[in-house]
This record gives sequence, C-alpha cells and structure tokens, in this order.
Amino acid sequence: MNTYMENKKIIGSQDVKTYRLQMVQDALKYGIKPCARQYQTTVKTVRKWVKRYQQYKEDGLNDLSRKKTHCLIKIDKETELQIIKCRKDHPGWGARRIKEVLELNFSHVSIHRVIKDAGLILPKRKKYKKRKDMQEVRKQKKVFSRLQIDIKYLTDIPEFEIWRWEHHFPLYLISARDYKTGAIYLAYSYEKSSTATALFINYLLSSLQNYGINPQTIIIQTDNGKEFINPTDRKVTLFEKIVKEKYQETHFLIPYRRPTWNSDVESFHNIIEEEFFILRKTE
Repeated sequence: MNTYMENKKIIGSQDVKTYRLQMVQDALKYGIKPCARQYQTTVKTVRKWVKRYQQYKEDGLNDLSRKKTHCLIKIDKETELQIIKCRKDHPGWGARRIKEVLELNFSHVSIHRVIKDAGLILPKRKKYKKRKDMQEVRKQKKVFSRLQIDIKYLTDIPEFEIWRWEHHFPLYLISARDYKTGAIYLAYSYEKSSTATALFINYLLSSLQNYGINPQTIIIQTDNGKEFINPTDRKVTLFEKIVKEKYQETHFLIPYRRPTWNSDVESFHNIIEEEFFILRKTE
C-alpha cells in the first residue's frame, strides 16, 4: 500500500482534497491512530487535517499558500523606485549587480522581488525565437554587405584522409559566405598562408566587380589567423593589401577566441564535412 505522500502525488492536485476528506471521515469514525496506520502516514498528519476540517469544513482541506505574509525588513518606496529605474536603464543587470552598484544593504532576494513585482523580469527567449529575430535582422541587410571568410582543415577527416594521400588532394578549404543570402564561394589550397587567401579574395572580388557589385560596399570578416593578418608584428600581409589597398574595403576582425562570430561559415564547414567529405568510407 502506498503512503500518504505517494498517494498525494499519484492522485494529483485536483482529487487530493477528496482523498483528505475520506481520510478525515475514517479518522472520525475509527480513530486517528487506526486511520494513520491504514493510510501509512503519521498521527500528526491525520490530526492536522481533522482539526482543519472541524474548523473550516471542506475549505480547510485545501493547501495553504506558502507566500510570506509580511517582511521584517521591507524596502522603502524610495529605494524601490531607485531599483526599478536602475533595472529599466540596464535590463541586463541582475539583483546582485544592482545591489553592488547602488550600494544597498538589502539582500539580493529582496531586490529581485522588487524587480519581479514591477514586471521587469523578462522570460528567457527560446532558441527558435532567437533564430526568428535573426532572420528579421538579416532581411534588413543588403546582399554582399558582409562576407565571412575562414579556412577549414581537410587533414582531420579520417574518411577523407586516405583519398587525400592517394590522389594528392589539397590540404585546406577556403570559404566565403554571404551574410544575407548564405551564398558560398570556396577554393582549395595546398598551403595555409596569406598568399593563398589573397589569391582567393582577389579572384572573388574581381568576379563580383565584373557583375556590377562595388567591392567598397562589402565588409570582409575574418578571424585573427596568420593567413589573414600578421599578429606578431605590424607588417601588412598580402591579404590585407588586396582587401584594403586594392579594393579599399573594410576588414573586420572578430575578437580572439570567439569562433561563434563566424558561425555562418563555420556551420557550412560542418555541413560540407557531414554531407560530402565523410561519405566515402575508408577500406
């Protein structure tokens, strides 16, 4: 036989009141201790519900609210307005940050309660909602307004490695992806150098220019690899000369160790590996 708490979970919140009423009726008929043994609960629990039933009838069998009825140290109205204003000015700040900035003596729990009562706690955005918002942002961009460029290693794919050895395939894949349309432009290279990336970007931009697209309106986005810039000294690489001097474009470098900034071209590299390079298995 299940205990009282197990039966409560099984029955659910809608029928638990009926279950308690039956327990109280059995307690009044047979006694509290025999009822406690029958329902496999404590005498204290049975006595509590019998007492509530005698005082408030069936309404007393409902669960009482666990909400606090009073607060010993209540935040004054002026401080509440100050917290609300700070939260509106900085929606990303939590209760702990607001407490530190405003130098308040109240706990972060009390500050969070003020923020919550003011309706300033926004629900966490779902992943599909973020994607939908990003689609709206992309719609506002122009075609070929930004190109993400990156290099993919072809030497770390086991299914492709044996064919690369036998047929002397290139070691690297240079990819450029348009931020607006997702269009892909790629080339293969035997070396990872600024010369290879410079030849690729020069060929790509000259082709776009032949089709009437002004290269000066395109932002070239890359990481901080040696194939794009020279991080050790201030010498300009061949890639930078092609982008900045020949075509007078803007070269945007993503922050260090932030590969997600190039997520569009990185996702393409994952797709082409999963759906192309690993299709032929090694024997």
